[in-house]
Amino acid sequence: MRIENKVVCLVGSTKPEWRTKYREVLEKLTLMGNAVFTVVWFRGDFQGDFEARRELMEQVHFLKIRSSGVVVCIDREAIGEHTRMEMDYARKLGKIVCFFDEVSK
Repeated sequence: MRIENKVVCLVGSTKPEWRTKYREVLEKLTLMGNAVFTVVWFRGDFQGDFEARRELMEQVHFLKIRSSGVVVCIDREAIGEHTRMEMDYARKLGKIVCFFDEVSK
């Protein structure tokens, strides 16, 4: 699948071990001419009461999904319950949903 000149939202696990993969996918999709939304924090990054901000961050992330034409999961192994929910939500909105390994480089 070729994705270029699109607005893309990245989804996937926010465990710290996925940080490098997010950067890699962000860079590659950007260099293909896409505007890319990504996560702000990874688990453990936020200093302070994360739970107080969690609802706001989820609302903003779903806004990013609604604003995107394409939703890309960074890796097939980076899926948990929340990522599945995000991908299902995007499909219900009629968005293109794929895994990064399906994107033509």
